Amino acid sequence: MTRREALIYAGVGFSVWLNGAVTFRLGGRMLFTHGPAVTAAVALVIAALVCLALRATMAWRKADVSQSVEIAVIMALPGLFGETARLAVFPWATGLPESAGPSFAAVIFFGNAVLLAYAYLRAQQRHRPPGTITD
Repeated sequence: MTRREALIYAGVGFSVWLNGAVTFRLGGRMLFTHGPAVTAAVALVIAALVCLALRATMAWRKADVSQSVEIAVIMALPGLFGETARLAVFPWATGLPESAGPSFAAVIFFGNAVLLAYAYLRAQQRHRPPGTITD
């Protein structure tokens, strides 16, 4: 992968994070203060959206599925660093009460974990014959 391609993937990842940060700022109280069922639903939607973002970006850039993990890491890092900096410098910027912190963190971790697992599974598809479940 070229440096230019890596910067494009990082830029897409940054855009996804920034969009999420603004969304959480505007609607976070509604998303994280209405109980575990709403939080679980939010986590599932976010996980699905970041996986779709990976898939769409790879299709747009015509990347080989074997690069899924590398691209997912490049896309996730700007958001992980950005969120860390935002919470360290501007903790009020989430718009959430302190009691919602654990739920917020859980959703962020879950979304990133699902993204990386999805990328790994996509990369492994290439190495298996169609219809094979285990090696």
